[in-house]
Amino acid sequence: MAAAFTIAYAVIYVICTEVNLPLITYHPAIGEIDMLWRPVKRGPAMYWYGWMLTSLIGAVMVAGVATLVPEAWLQRAIAFGSFLAVSYLVVYSIALFIYDQASVEMEFLKWRSLSLVAAALIASILVTAIPREWHKRLWYGWVCVVPIGAIAVLAYYLVPYFTQ
Repeated sequence: MAAAFTIAYAVIYVICTEVNLPLITYHPAIGEIDMLWRPVKRGPAMYWYGWMLTSLIGAVMVAGVATLVPEAWLQRAIAFGSFLAVSYLVVYSIALFIYDQASVEMEFLKWRSLSLVAAALIASILVTAIPREWHKRLWYGWVCVVPIGAIAVLAYYLVPYFTQ
Protein backbone atom coordinates (compact mmCIF):
# COMPACT_ATOMS: atom_id res chain seq x y z
CA MET A 1 0.00 0.00 0.00
CA ALA A 2 1.51 3.29 -1.17
CA ALA A 3 0.14 5.36 1.73
CA ALA A 4 1.71 3.06 4.31
CA PHE A 5 5.04 3.12 2.45
CA THR A 6 5.09 6.93 2.24
CA ILE A 7 4.19 7.43 5.87
CA ALA A 8 6.53 4.72 7.14
CA TYR A 9 9.46 6.01 5.09
CA ALA A 10 9.16 9.52 6.55
CA VAL A 11 8.81 8.27 10.11
CA ILE A 12 11.62 5.72 9.87
CA TYR A 13 13.93 8.29 8.30
CA VAL A 14 13.43 10.68 11.23
CA ILE A 15 14.08 7.86 13.69
CA CYS A 16 17.22 6.82 11.78
CA THR A 17 18.63 10.34 11.86
CA GLU A 18 17.80 10.80 15.55
CA VAL A 19 19.40 7.59 16.79
CA ASN A 20 21.93 7.30 13.91
CA LEU A 21 20.94 3.96 12.35
CA PRO A 22 22.55 3.90 8.91
CA LEU A 23 22.70 0.60 7.07
CA ILE A 24 25.91 1.76 5.40
CA THR A 25 28.53 4.44 6.09
CA TYR A 26 30.25 6.08 3.13
CA HIS A 27 33.71 7.62 3.51
CA PRO A 28 34.07 9.84 0.40
CA ALA A 29 37.68 10.89 1.08
CA ILE A 30 38.89 7.29 0.78
CA GLY A 31 36.01 5.96 -1.35
CA GLU A 32 35.10 3.26 1.16
CA ILE A 33 31.69 1.88 2.18
CA ASP A 34 31.21 0.14 5.53
CA MET A 35 28.21 -1.76 6.83
CA LEU A 36 26.24 -0.09 9.64
CA TRP A 37 27.55 2.91 11.58
CA ARG A 38 31.29 3.45 11.55
CA PRO A 39 33.26 6.40 12.96
CA VAL A 40 35.07 8.87 10.73
CA LYS A 41 38.23 7.40 9.22
CA ARG A 42 39.63 10.26 7.15
CA GLY A 43 37.51 13.21 6.07
CA PRO A 44 33.79 13.30 6.83
CA ALA A 45 31.68 10.16 7.02
CA MET A 46 28.36 10.26 5.16
CA TYR A 47 25.49 8.52 6.93
CA TRP A 48 22.72 9.94 4.74
CA TYR A 49 22.89 7.07 2.23
CA GLY A 50 22.62 4.57 5.06
CA TRP A 51 19.63 6.32 6.59
CA MET A 52 17.91 6.33 3.19
CA LEU A 53 18.58 2.61 2.73
CA THR A 54 17.44 1.74 6.24
CA SER A 55 14.25 3.75 5.70
CA LEU A 56 13.61 2.07 2.36
CA ILE A 57 13.90 -1.44 3.77
CA GLY A 58 11.76 -0.58 6.81
CA ALA A 59 9.08 1.13 4.71
CA VAL A 60 8.89 -1.83 2.29
CA MET A 61 8.39 -4.16 5.27
CA VAL A 62 5.69 -1.91 6.76
CA ALA A 63 3.93 -1.62 3.38
CA GLY A 64 4.04 -5.40 3.02
CA VAL A 65 2.39 -5.85 6.41
CA ALA A 66 -0.12 -3.09 5.57
CA THR A 67 -1.39 -5.08 2.59
CA LEU A 68 -2.42 -7.85 4.98
CA VAL A 69 -4.08 -5.60 7.58
CA PRO A 70 -7.65 -4.31 7.25
CA GLU A 71 -7.91 -0.65 6.26
CA ALA A 72 -9.61 0.34 9.53
CA TRP A 73 -6.70 -1.07 11.54
CA LEU A 74 -4.23 0.75 9.36
CA GLN A 75 -6.08 4.03 9.89
CA ARG A 76 -6.07 3.43 13.64
CA ALA A 77 -2.35 2.56 13.64
CA ILE A 78 -1.46 5.72 11.70
CA ALA A 79 -3.58 7.85 14.03
CA PHE A 80 -1.89 6.21 17.03
CA GLY A 81 1.55 6.85 15.58
CA SER A 82 0.73 10.49 14.87
CA PHE A 83 -0.68 11.04 18.34
CA LEU A 84 2.34 9.25 19.79
CA ALA A 85 4.78 11.52 17.94
CA VAL A 86 3.03 14.74 18.95
CA SER A 87 2.52 13.55 22.53
CA TYR A 88 6.17 12.53 22.82
CA LEU A 89 7.31 15.91 21.55
CA VAL A 90 5.08 17.73 24.04
CA VAL A 91 5.82 15.46 27.03
CA TYR A 92 9.58 15.43 26.46
CA SER A 93 9.67 19.21 25.95
CA ILE A 94 7.74 19.76 29.18
CA ALA A 95 10.03 17.34 31.02
CA LEU A 96 13.13 19.17 29.78
CA PHE A 97 11.60 22.53 30.69
CA ILE A 98 10.86 21.31 34.23
CA TYR A 99 14.37 19.84 34.46
CA ASP A 100 15.92 23.19 33.47
CA GLN A 101 13.78 25.16 35.93
CA ALA A 102 14.04 22.77 38.90
CA SER A 103 16.16 23.73 41.90
CA VAL A 104 16.89 20.06 42.68
CA GLU A 105 18.47 17.47 40.41
CA MET A 106 15.78 15.40 38.69
CA GLU A 107 17.80 13.35 36.22
CA PHE A 108 14.87 11.01 35.47
CA LEU A 109 13.17 13.83 33.53
CA LYS A 110 15.83 13.47 30.83
CA TRP A 111 15.01 9.78 30.25
CA ARG A 112 13.46 9.48 26.81
CA SER A 113 11.89 6.12 27.67
CA LEU A 114 9.83 7.70 30.44
CA SER A 115 8.48 10.33 28.05
CA LEU A 116 7.81 7.63 25.45
CA VAL A 117 5.73 5.58 27.90
CA ALA A 118 3.73 8.66 28.90
CA ALA A 119 3.22 9.57 25.22
CA ALA A 120 2.08 6.01 24.41
CA LEU A 121 -0.48 6.21 27.20
CA ILE A 122 -1.77 9.57 25.93
CA ALA A 123 -1.89 8.29 22.33
CA SER A 124 -3.82 5.19 23.42
CA ILE A 125 -6.40 7.31 25.20
CA LEU A 126 -6.77 9.65 22.22
CA VAL A 127 -7.15 6.82 19.69
CA THR A 128 -9.82 5.10 21.77
CA ALA A 129 -11.66 8.43 22.15
CA ILE A 130 -11.95 8.87 18.36
CA PRO A 131 -15.35 7.82 16.99
CA ARG A 132 -15.41 4.49 15.11
CA GLU A 133 -16.73 6.15 11.94
CA TRP A 134 -13.40 7.96 11.53
CA HIS A 135 -11.57 4.64 11.33
CA LYS A 136 -13.63 2.99 8.60
CA ARG A 137 -11.61 4.36 5.67
CA LEU A 138 -7.98 5.33 5.44
CA TRP A 139 -7.52 9.10 5.24
CA TYR A 140 -5.02 9.68 2.47
CA GLY A 141 -4.21 13.12 3.85
CA TRP A 142 -1.78 11.28 6.13
CA VAL A 143 0.51 11.01 3.09
CA CYS A 144 1.02 14.79 3.27
CA VAL A 145 0.62 15.44 6.99
CA VAL A 146 3.13 12.90 8.31
CA PRO A 147 6.04 13.79 5.96
CA ILE A 148 5.49 17.50 6.65
CA GLY A 149 5.63 16.71 10.36
CA ALA A 150 8.78 14.65 9.80
CA ILE A 151 10.41 17.57 7.97
CA ALA A 152 9.46 19.89 10.85
CA VAL A 153 11.04 17.50 13.37
CA LEU A 154 14.21 17.23 11.25
CA ALA A 155 14.38 21.01 10.96
CA TYR A 156 14.07 21.28 14.75
CA TYR A 157 16.87 18.73 15.26
CA LEU A 158 19.12 20.47 12.74
CA VAL A 159 18.78 24.00 14.19
CA PRO A 160 22.07 23.68 16.16
CA TYR A 161 23.98 22.90 12.95
CA PHE A 162 22.71 26.06 11.26
CA THR A 163 23.15 28.39 14.25
CA GLN A 164 26.80 27.62 14.99
